[in-house]
Formats: sequence, structure tokens, C-alpha cells
Amino acid sequence: MQVSPSSDLSGFIRHYLFLNIAGNHSRKLRLFSDGSSGIVLASHQTLFLDALPLPAAFCYGQITEYKEICCQGDARLIIIVFHPHGLYRLLNVPASELNDKIISLSDIFAGVGQALESAVAATDSLSVKLEHIEFYFRKMLSTHHFMGDPLVNTALDLIHRHKGVLTIQQLTDSIGCHSRQLERKFNTAIGLSPKHFCNIVRTLSFVKSLQNAAPKPNLTHCAYDSGYYDQAHLIREFRKITGLTPSQYYKHSEPLAVNLLRL
Repeated sequence: MQVSPSSDLSGFIRHYLFLNIAGNHSRKLRLFSDGSSGIVLASHQTLFLDALPLPAAFCYGQITEYKEICCQGDARLIIIVFHPHGLYRLLNVPASELNDKIISLSDIFAGVGQALESAVAATDSLSVKLEHIEFYFRKMLSTHHFMGDPLVNTALDLIHRHKGVLTIQQLTDSIGCHSRQLERKFNTAIGLSPKHFCNIVRTLSFVKSLQNAAPKPNLTHCAYDSGYYDQAHLIREFRKITGLTPSQYYKHSEPLAVNLLRL
């Protein structure tokens, strides 16, 4: 289930995801980048990455390569998905320094993180959990908040408006800056290069086109609609980001979220 944040938090948070993964056996989850960082609150410590247990509550930076997570037993997950520059605006730490990192929530937000984790674990009601999350998030924002970069904000708006289908030259001409300047700002605020971010947005646009065309999507039509000039180009770029071909994504996986699949 996907839930939108309250309006005063919408500048940082894209949405909340509430996921239930049932089963008493080990399952593989494929996670790939959606261009955002976030926070995960898990009901049990049943998630493993590279055979190491993940904290019950953790913050993750940008994902530069797809990950395979092992889930053992039941898991109930709440994922707070930030806007691409949300974590940078919260922490004022260059986003690229957090790329592919998993950090315990209590380590990155000290006492507030521990209190949030305990409050969410103490109730089974999703609405109450959401109230706790937003209460403690406002506390975080009272001490961790600064304005974002207007140039980055404008670039993000253009990229999403064009579904990732524009060149860096077109992007820099539209916002009036040099490509190196934009690259530095993106690495700082988002943790990815503008080109990489455009590729992610275009991949997600294709995934949504694929889902909207179900139950019998035409890969060629979906590819063209998403700005890929042929199927070979699509498959190459799609596999680079997801680790799967479009056919594998559609036929042999169970989406828990757009970028989180049960294999």
C-alpha cells in the first residue's frame, strides 16, 4: 500500500510504502534504484544483504547498482521514500557520500531515530504508525533542515516532465548552466550524475508503461513510448539498472513496489 505524506512533509517525502511479505521460508528480493533514498522500518530483523543482517530500522543512500536482499520468514516493512534530494536537504551531507550505504536509524538521527523505531513497533495500527512517523519526522526537520538548490530543483522538474528523455545538453541549455556545474550539483544533492538519473527515470517510465499495458504488453511499443530507439537499447539499459531483462521483470517476478521485486 502506498500513502502520500502530509503537505508539510511533501517537500522531503515522496510517499510511504507499507509492505507485508508472508512465508516461513527464505526468499530473494531484487532492489534497484528509483532515484531516491529512504528509511526502512522492519517489524523483525529478517532481512539480509550479502549474508549480513540488516538493522530493524535503517536509512539507505542512493543505490548505484541493483541489490539482492534475502528475506527469512515473515516481514512487515514500512519504507519512507524521500524525494531524490530529500536526504541531502535533511542532513546537509553530500549525497554521494551515502551512496550504497546502510546506516542504522539510531546512528544517523540519534535519540529521535530510536524513539521513532520504538513508537512504530509498539502499535499494529497503520494509521497510528503513520502518525508516529510524521510526528518524529517533524522533530527531525526541526534540527535537520536547509533549503535545497534551486538549479537542481529545476533540473529535476524538467527530467521528470520529459520522463528522462533529454540530453544533458538540452538540460543545461534549458536551465542555463555548464554540464560540469550541473554534474557537481547533482553528485552533491542527489548522489548520481544527471545522465544516470535520466536513465533511471526513463527505466521507471518504461516499467509503468509495461504495467499499464498488462496483461499483454507489447515491449516494442512500450520501449518507443519511453524513448528507447530499439529493443536492444532498452534491454541493455534495463538490465544495467535492474539486473533483469524486461521479459524477466514482467513474467518471472512479483512486484512489491516498482523497484522491489520478489524473485
